Amino acid sequence: MVGVRRLWRGALVVLILAAPAVWFACSERGLESPAGPSTNTPVFLAPDFVRALAVQRRHTDDLLAIPGVVGTAIARQPDGHAGMVLLLERAGIAGLPRELDGVAIDQRVTGRLMAFSDPTKRQRPAPMGFSVGHPAITAGTIGARVRDALGRVYILSNNHVLANSNGASIGDPEYQPGPYDGGTSADQIATLTDFQVISFASNGSNTIDAAIALSSPDLLDNAVPSDDGYGMPNSKIYGDSDGDGFFDDRNALLGLNVQKYGRTTHLTHGQITGVNATVTICYEVSGFTCTKTARYVDQLIISPGTFSGGGDSGSLIVTDDANVNPVALLFAGSSSVTIGNRIDLVLNRFGVTIDGSSPPPPGPLTDVAITSVSGPNAVVVNTTASVTVTVKNFGNQDVGSFDVTLTDTTDHVAVGTQTIASLAAGAVTTLTFAWTPLTAGDHVLSARHTLSDDKPSNDLRLGTVPVTPPITDIAVSNVSVSGSVIEGHVVSITVFLANTGNQNVPGSFDVTLRDSTAGVTLGTQSIAGLAVGGKTSVTFSWDLTGATVGVHTLVASQSQSDDNATNDRRTLAVNVNPKPTDIALIGITAPARVGQGDTAHVIVTVKNVGEVDVGTSFTVVLTDGTQGSALLGTQTVAGLGVGATTTVDFPWNTAGAATNGHTLFATQQLPDANSSNDAIAISVIVNPPADIAVTGISAPAAVIQGGSAAIGVTVQNIGGQSVGSDFAVTLTDATTGLTIGTQTVAGGLVAGGSTTRTFNWSTGAAALGSHTLVATHNFPDLNTANNQASVTVSVSAPSTDIAVTGLSAPASVGKGSTATITVTVQNVAVQNVTNGFNVVLTDATAGVTIGSQAGAGLAIGATATRSFTWNTA
Repeated sequence: MVGVRRLWRGALVVLILAAPAVWFACSERGLESPAGPSTNTPVFLAPDFVRALAVQRRHTDDLLAIPGVVGTAIARQPDGHAGMVLLLERAGIAGLPRELDGVAIDQRVTGRLMAFSDPTKRQRPAPMGFSVGHPAITAGTIGARVRDALGRVYILSNNHVLANSNGASIGDPEYQPGPYDGGTSADQIATLTDFQVISFASNGSNTIDAAIALSSPDLLDNAVPSDDGYGMPNSKIYGDSDGDGFFDDRNALLGLNVQKYGRTTHLTHGQITGVNATVTICYEVSGFTCTKTARYVDQLIISPGTFSGGGDSGSLIVTDDANVNPVALLFAGSSSVTIGNRIDLVLNRFGVTIDGSSPPPPGPLTDVAITSVSGPNAVVVNTTASVTVTVKNFGNQDVGSFDVTLTDTTDHVAVGTQTIASLAAGAVTTLTFAWTPLTAGDHVLSARHTLSDDKPSNDLRLGTVPVTPPITDIAVSNVSVSGSVIEGHVVSITVFLANTGNQNVPGSFDVTLRDSTAGVTLGTQSIAGLAVGGKTSVTFSWDLTGATVGVHTLVASQSQSDDNATNDRRTLAVNVNPKPTDIALIGITAPARVGQGDTAHVIVTVKNVGEVDVGTSFTVVLTDGTQGSALLGTQTVAGLGVGATTTVDFPWNTAGAATNGHTLFATQQLPDANSSNDAIAISVIVNPPADIAVTGISAPAAVIQGGSAAIGVTVQNIGGQSVGSDFAVTLTDATTGLTIGTQTVAGGLVAGGSTTRTFNWSTGAAALGSHTLVATHNFPDLNTANNQASVTVSVSAPSTDIAVTGLSAPASVGKGSTATITVTVQNVAVQNVTNGFNVVLTDATAGVTIGSQAGAGLAIGATATRSFTWNTA
C-alpha cells in the first residue's frame, strides 16, 4: 500500500508527504535599511554604481581575509548614491576602512552566515525533523529520538510513516531520507520495532498514530538543526509536575504557544486552539472521495493552517519557549488546522522517554553538551572547509575554561582544539574549525569537550560530511533553436554550458557547433573560464540558405579536457522545412443588414503570405454556416505571387434566405502549409421585406350633425426594410360611400418608422346614426391584411342648451340695503343660439321676482353675465 498521494482543502488528512502536491512555505528578504524599504528614495546614479562596483571587485579578497568580515555588498547611502557595505560576524572589529578609493564604506553586523539545513537530504547522525519513511510510503518526519529503560534509542514518528498505516511488519527497514526524497536500502537508519495499530472500523476509536524504530546514537541525533531550528528538546513533557508521565491537566494546554520542526515547513510557530477533539482522518483518496478513514479522540488542534504541511507527519510539537517541553506528536491536518496526538499517551504506549536535555535537579548540576556538529553539504579533498561545533551549558552552574576537540575519525586525524574560557548556565556558544579532508567519502567528525560534568553522555557528538575527489567537469547541458527552421532563413542556435564539477576552470576553452548532416562547422566561440556551479551560454547563427530539406543533426562540443567526457558534447536533431506555400484570407466585408430578396456583395481579400509563388489557379468558396453550410458561390483566383493581394466578389441573392442572422464563411481551397488562415467569416442580418400597416385610427365616439371631427390615421412600417417612395392614405365613410380625404406620406417610411395623418370630417351632410370610417394606404406590399383599419362614429342631432353656470352675491346684507347680484350663463350645446332669451332672478323665500334681463343670442361655448340690483327694504 502506498502513502497518501494528494491533499485537499477542507478535509483533515494525514500529513505524510503528498506527491505532487507538496505543501511548503518560504520567504525572501534582501538587505534592508533599519527603517525598512522605501518607495520614494532616489535610485543609484550610474557612475556611482559603476565606481562602487569596481572598488568592491578590487578590494573584496583583502577585506574577506580580515577575521570577522563575512561579506561585501553594494548598498544605497543616505544621500541616495551607491556605496559599499561590509557584512560582519560581530561588532567591534578593529581596523576596518570607512572609505576606499573615494567610495564610502558602511558596516552591518549580520552574524555568522551559514547554509541552512535541508531536511530532505541524507545526514548521519540524522537530526530530528529530517525526512524518514518506510519503503512503501513517500516521506514523513523524524519526530524525536526516544530511549527505553535499557538505554536503547529509537526513532519516534507516526504509524503511517514508519509502519505504512498497519501495512508493515516488525523488522522492516526505515530509510533516511524517505523514499520520496531519494532514500533507498543503502540509506537504512532504523528497524521497525513497534507500532500502535490504527482501527479503521466505522465504530473504531484511536488516540495515537505512532510507531518506533530501533536505531543508534551514531545514526540518529536527538536535536533538530540549530541553524534554523529550536535545538534539543527537553526530556520532560509539559505540564507534568507530579512526574507520573501524564499531563496534570489536559485542558490547561488550551491557548499554549507551541513550535515544531518538520521535513517540509521546517520551524513553524502556532497555538493550541482546541483540546479533547474527536476527528475523522482520511488515509486514502480516490478522485475527490475519501475511501479510508479512522476516528481519533482526545486530540489537540493547533492553528494556524501554515503550522504544517504534507511531509511534516511525525514532527514533535514542543512549547514555544526556552524550556522546549514536548507536548504532542503531529500526524494530520488541513489547510487551516493541524492535529496532534498527546505526547504523554504516545510515550507511555511504548514505555520510552524523549532523549533530550534533562531538567535540572533540585541541587547543583554541571552539564555542558555538544549539541551539534555541522559542515558544508559537500567538501572537496584537500580543500579547507569550516565546521561549526555548538556547545550549550544545560546545567545550573557557570563553568570555567575547558577545551573542545574536533577529530576526523575517518582520516584518524585531529582537526583542532579550541578553548572556551567560560560558559554561563544556559548559555550557548559556537566554535569554527578549519578542516581539510585528505580522502574522499563520508567523513564522520567527532566533537568532544574536556569538562568533567554530571552528564557525560552528551559530551560527544558526531557529524557526517561527504567529501568528494577533485573533479573538473564542463558539461554541454542543452542546445536549443530559436526561429523558424525554414530553407533560406537564418536561425539562432544557443548552446548552454555548466561547470558541474567542483573545480574552477580559470582558463579559456572553445565551444564548437557543427552540422554533422551537411558536414560543415557552423562556428566556434571561446569562453574565458567558468567557476564551480557557473553557467553560461553562447549563440550561433545558422544560415539555412541552400540547406537541404529534412532532419539535420547539430553537434555542440566543448574543448576543455575534464574528468567526464560523456557530457562534453550534445546533439540536437533539427528538421529543416521547405519554404511554405500559404494563401491567406485576410479580410471580408459585407453590409451589416440586407433586406430579404436583395443582393448583398460579399468582398473577400486574398493574399499570398507564403514564400512560394502560386502559379496555378485556385478557388474561393462562400458558404452560409447558419443554413447548413449551404454553398452561396465559388470564385476563381488565377494564381498569386509572393506578397500579392487580390479580392473576389460574391453577389449573394437573399431571396430564399431566412430572416435572421447569417454567418458567412469564405474558404480558399488550395492545400498549403498553414490551414489556420484559410477561412474567414462575417455576420450579416437578413431583414424581413417592407410592410406598411394602418396601425390606428383616433376619432370621437360621437359628433353633432353639422359639426366637424378630427380623425387621426397612424401608419407604420413594421417590416424589415425602409420604404423610400411616396404613398397615399385615404379616409372613407363606408356608410355613405363618400371619400373624406386623401393625404400623401412623402418620402416613404424607414423600417420601424410611423406617422399620423389628420383628416377633418364635416358632418353637415352626414345622416344621423352610426358611420364606419375606413382608412387605407396604397403601398404595394406583400401583407394586405394590415393595409386598412376602421372606426365607428355616431352622428347625433343638434341640441340647444343655455346653462346658468354662476351666481355671485354678498354673504349677508342689511335690511333696507341694496345688493348687486351677478348671474353668469353659457351656451353649453353644440350649436349657436341666435334667438333672444331672458335671465330672471327670483327671491324664492319671499316668492317675488327681483328682475328679468334679455339676452340677444349666444354662440357655442360663449358666456354672458347679467347684474341685478336687489333692494331689501
